Amino acid sequence: MARSFITSTLSMLSTLAIAYGIDQWIYYQFRHGKPIGNPVPQYIGEILGGLVLCVFWLTLSWIILVKIRRNSTAAIIFIVIGLLAFVWFPLEVISPFWAIHLYLFTTIPSNLQYSGLFVAALGGLTLLLPRHNPS
Repeated sequence: MARSFITSTLSMLSTLAIAYGIDQWIYYQFRHGKPIGNPVPQYIGEILGGLVLCVFWLTLSWIILVKIRRNSTAAIIFIVIGLLAFVWFPLEVISPFWAIHLYLFTTIPSNLQYSGLFVAALGGLTLLLPRHNPS
């Protein structure tokens, strides 16, 4: 049981970390990229980041829903951390350091927010779906 809890929590945290890294990389590309007439090269990085994130989402859902034993404590942690990741950056805009991320996280939704919603939904599915013993 402890092994499934640790595995699910580490996979969730790595998915959120990858989403945050992709957000920062996209922000860096748009902030420090050379202004060119054709914006396609800048958007290719955003598309590739989305594809990488989809791979992590599919892997996370396979690990949580199919591979390991269901754990209700881990599901509640998924819901709480997922919703915190979803509302973190809108709350950060209210904080004293709001100017750092104001442009990125108020103009476009971030991959971290999408990943937070995905993790929270996955936690809800873990609570609602029947338990099974993986072989």
